[in-house]
Amino acid sequence: MLASALRGLPRGTFALATVRLMIYLGVQAAYFIGIIGTLTYQLQASTFSIAGAVGFFNLFIIIGNAAGGSLLDLRGPRVHTAVTLTVAAATSVMFQFVACTVTNVLTMSAGFGFATGLSFAYLSSYPAYLSDDADVLNRVNALLSVVSNTAVMVGPAVGGIIAAVLPSQRVFVFAGALAVAAAIPAVALLRRAEYARGRRRASDGVGEGVSARASGDVASGTFADSARTVFSVPSLALLFWVGVLAYAGYGAFDPLESLYYRDVLQVEISWMGWLSSAAGVGSVIGAALAMRVPRRHVNVRTLMVLIALEGAACVLYVGTPYVVCAMAGQLLLGAAFGVVTPLQNTLVQIHAPLTLLGRVNSVMNAGFNGAGVVPLFAAPVLADLFGVQAVLVGASCLVLFVPIACMVGMRGKIARIVADET
Repeated sequence: MLASALRGLPRGTFALATVRLMIYLGVQAAYFIGIIGTLTYQLQASTFSIAGAVGFFNLFIIIGNAAGGSLLDLRGPRVHTAVTLTVAAATSVMFQFVACTVTNVLTMSAGFGFATGLSFAYLSSYPAYLSDDADVLNRVNALLSVVSNTAVMVGPAVGGIIAAVLPSQRVFVFAGALAVAAAIPAVALLRRAEYARGRRRASDGVGEGVSARASGDVASGTFADSARTVFSVPSLALLFWVGVLAYAGYGAFDPLESLYYRDVLQVEISWMGWLSSAAGVGSVIGAALAMRVPRRHVNVRTLMVLIALEGAACVLYVGTPYVVCAMAGQLLLGAAFGVVTPLQNTLVQIHAPLTLLGRVNSVMNAGFNGAGVVPLFAAPVLADLFGVQAVLVGASCLVLFVPIACMVGMRGKIARIVADET
């Protein structure tokens, strides 16, 4: 099934997939183990310190994503790639020369978040430099989801192995080495992407639902211009708001998840890697299935159903004190997420013009990451009142019921959008 879906993909696809895999593998190893694991197990940090680290990480992902989107649109893939790989390697190396304190880990989470945000364009924007055909885009995005979720599966496990024999901050050495090595496949990717950029900048018309002024005002476009583009396209606006509300539920997980492992499941630090890897296994399976999604189901209704399934899997993941249930929940959550990500990226790429795609994606991701910031600081307070597990179950229910409420309350609007998409 996978082999047949891979046939006929455009040149540069496998180079893009390799760059994404190498960078994201380092992120997955370093973030969960190197930052959250260090704070929780090595430094015995408070819930508020963990929330602060996650908050800084997410805030600087937003900043890095906005900077990376603008850099890609205005200066092209070559400059974007050079800056992204350099910053990723530099932040990883710097963590080796500072003392392992709460303050320094918080600082490094900010720098690493900025580097991670810069690299998001490989997943969200670069496929549109390889093709403008919806069926091809869906398969390219699904392949990127396969490799991304392979990183989710392998990265935390590698991080857990490193942390079992070395100080946990050493996982950043692994991340930095991968960022440097990613320059090799990046050469082949840039050859194709720069060619497509030059060809399509001259001929790219106005995307569906996007004004000619927004498409043409590339050089002077601001973040606000990109936001207006998002909200002027009904499908993009719906994707934005549903994603924001759902991600608000996920925001409670980051500061409490490690505490759930330690205090409810009562497992050691290495289990942070194993359970995350279970989600990665499910995500790889889901992303492989996404490559076979029929064109008629590439729409916002399918996306909302899948987000609701993510919420149901979250309830299973955190609803009991049993590791076996948590493992099953992670597998199912990963499978749903593996289909959601390529579908969401394909829909954005279909509706946004190439000349604004980087900035449109930065607006979307700013909303998604920003939605998780408030719960970061509300979750510790609520956890003190109701307990870690109760808060996580409540957050999971939010992810489950938001898309269901939207599908019920906005049936007519969703039907019109789906009709336009098909």
